[in-house]
Amino acid sequence: MRIVGVLLLALIGATGCGAGSGSASVTFREQAKIVASDGQDEGAFGMSTALDGALMIAGGSFGGAADWGSASQAQTPPPPPPPPAVKIPPLTIRGAEHMVDVGGRRLNCFVYGSGGPTVVLVSGFQAPQAYWNPIVPGLAEVATVVTYDRAGYGKSERGGLPVHGLQTAADLHALLGELDVPKPYLLVGHSYGGRIVRLFASAYPSDVAGLVLEEASHEDLPDAQLAALSGRDRETLASMIAPFRATPADPRTETDYMATTVEQLRRSGPLPRVPLIVITSASRGSGLPPVFGPESQARLAEVAMAMQRKLVELLPDAEHILVEGAGHNAHVDKPEAVLAPIRAMVARLRRQPE
Repeated sequence: MRIVGVLLLALIGATGCGAGSGSASVTFREQAKIVASDGQDEGAFGMSTALDGALMIAGGSFGGAADWGSASQAQTPPPPPPPPAVKIPPLTIRGAEHMVDVGGRRLNCFVYGSGGPTVVLVSGFQAPQAYWNPIVPGLAEVATVVTYDRAGYGKSERGGLPVHGLQTAADLHALLGELDVPKPYLLVGHSYGGRIVRLFASAYPSDVAGLVLEEASHEDLPDAQLAALSGRDRETLASMIAPFRATPADPRTETDYMATTVEQLRRSGPLPRVPLIVITSASRGSGLPPVFGPESQARLAEVAMAMQRKLVELLPDAEHILVEGAGHNAHVDKPEAVLAPIRAMVARLRRQPE
């Protein structure tokens, strides 16, 4: 049975889906939207739910049709409907907008608040900076806050440079330098943004004061998921994640560079010895589509949580926060659960001697 474009980006640690770099190699149609509460669309992209998003896109395409039937002789069930729209509130404060030349392209960003450390919010896969609206005002009360769109998203230019993880981290470092916001930085990465945050911290350790990884994924997640499954379910999963485990001859998008970014993470140096908080949805791994049997879903959920613990183990004395009643987008579903620990880290960092 041919199911066109049913993707579980969550299975490899990516979230969101929408208007991105414009490359023809990724043609994600409107399946779900983040919609501001005043009714204005903030961009078309599906919102993930669990197991690093469990994003399901039915009817769009990823580099052509995906033939799950080729992975097994039995037919797979039809995909579930797209996830509902997620409402993002409009900002109640005004920020200073900038178009910053980072060398080879200009990135769009906003700066809010004042004082150090600067809190830098790094969005998930194909998610816009407006995605952080629920927590920006609360953070701006206590510190400088920077949000931005990565290359090819929103008003940010794609340029001719690659968009793999290391280059994206270099772009962010250049952007922050041009803005001249207070150092060091408290980096907050959601989902795929967690990979960028880790690469940044490894490359520029002296510029980093603290790290928060919200529903981020470990680079070993896909291999661990495959190892947990067998038979038809393993073959189905292998087919689903195959596009993200190989780099095309002419990579253009973050999706094209996904395998490169994962390898960069594996080769990256140690993180600086700074405070680390890992924020995880307590329901992580639930709500998978019916292409997997119940036993396999349970195994995948166990693997997903085990990989969160591996993130906690990246640094000694790291804190692990489980958020009840939230999906993959905890800062949207339960803003205070994400806002409070970030504010607490700001206060902690200010108490530390220079």
